[in-house]
Amino acid sequence: MLRKLGTVGVGVVSLLIVLALSLMGSTQTLAQTDVILHAFDWSYATVAERAGEIAEAGYGAVLVTPPLKSPITPNCPWYQRYQPQDFRVISNCDGDKESFVAMVDALAGVGVLTYADVVVNHMANERNASTMFPGAAVLGDYAREPDYWAQQRLYGDLDQGLFSAQDFHAPQCIRNYDNRPEVIQGRICGGGNDPGLPDLRDTVPGENWVLNQRRQYVQSLYDLGVRGFRLDAAKHMPNGAIRYFMPDEIAQNAHIFAEIITTGGVGDKEYDLFLAPYLRELPADFAAYDFPLLHAIKQAFSMGQPLSDIAQPYGTGNALAHDRSVTVVTTHDIPYNDGFRYLIMDPTDEDLAYVYIMGRDGGTPMVFDDGTTADPPLGRIDGGRWQDVWNCDRIRRMIHFHNQMKGIPMDVLHADACSLLWRRGEEGIVAINKCGEPQEITINTAFKFKWHHPYQDVLSNDPSIEINGPSFTFQVPGRSAKMWMGQP
Repeated sequence: MLRKLGTVGVGVVSLLIVLALSLMGSTQTLAQTDVILHAFDWSYATVAERAGEIAEAGYGAVLVTPPLKSPITPNCPWYQRYQPQDFRVISNCDGDKESFVAMVDALAGVGVLTYADVVVNHMANERNASTMFPGAAVLGDYAREPDYWAQQRLYGDLDQGLFSAQDFHAPQCIRNYDNRPEVIQGRICGGGNDPGLPDLRDTVPGENWVLNQRRQYVQSLYDLGVRGFRLDAAKHMPNGAIRYFMPDEIAQNAHIFAEIITTGGVGDKEYDLFLAPYLRELPADFAAYDFPLLHAIKQAFSMGQPLSDIAQPYGTGNALAHDRSVTVVTTHDIPYNDGFRYLIMDPTDEDLAYVYIMGRDGGTPMVFDDGTTADPPLGRIDGGRWQDVWNCDRIRRMIHFHNQMKGIPMDVLHADACSLLWRRGEEGIVAINKCGEPQEITINTAFKFKWHHPYQDVLSNDPSIEINGPSFTFQVPGRSAKMWMGQP
């Protein structure tokens, strides 16, 4: 599985580390295990079946397919999950409410939280751009099989429709993504004559039917045990609307994070238009994908750019605050949407970037794993590059380091064009070398590390190192990383 992340070799580690890893699932608390597995397009049944392995790998939460009604077709392309037909029931290509509840229970049984991908900005592009949802055919299905649909129901009266034309903005595609009102009120459209996704009307004060449906939907998921919500297309909704449909109890007791794609950090046009207002206008309970940091990482690993650019990303406005950041190396939008594929990293750089987000102090790391199998042409995108990343040995070891270092402050001790080295208190050391040549990094070790004490690299079978004086030279081979952990 290592080939999915890069060419950095990993051998058999010491027996001590193997034993530590095998015990992760049973010895760590939820406070320590916060890494999110994005089980992209996994069925709910698959997540449930793998619950024990997910916990053992050290994950604290799993982000799953949007739990709502979306089209079920023979090929089931991934994007159908993001085209809602009804919020009131769960039925899609990856499962129904019964399998969803079974999954939530299976994850809870091993101490892992369920996070839901919440798609409430728009409805499906179907039936000649209709704005009647869920539509006569679906309502007919509800009437013909009332017992089945009652079991899939989250809330509401399934004898009636949910939305009609009055609940949508005018059918106009977004043409200028630099125009904030247009982005909020317009439709997300494809090319040509695509009429786009009908955009729900959430901008008129006092007219709260749409917002109340969203609120009931989110509350219903929370009542089932969901404890995290990814807000899809968040920049397409007013911040006041988001605040309205996320009740205080949920905001304070669940992990809420928005998908707001930007092309940079402070000073970037998209950041200033969309992400900055979200962070400013909503309480600190509301987090977001850290796209500013992702762009900084991508640039820092690019040819000719110094790795030192990400040594202190907060100081340059290229990282969100610790408690409002979900850190990513890739997301499903990046490989599956042509407009974002420029963010795909070289496989080895992606591996090293995972070391960076797992080894640093700040943010909640997310691991993307691609479960899509039914998109034409059949098979996962890019030759299955992100298939089974979630459980590969190297990612498991990075997660183990992250969980063990949770809450321990970070101190950058070295940064140059090729390499970074930082410590996590006296307990851990991380070094990354993006260049092809080996790097020797000499550090003043006084009052920084435990002397005469073994540190083992969790990513390799290298002999442990010991720091026995006021100076030490760390050896980092080309295109590699080290995560040294102090041993008992």
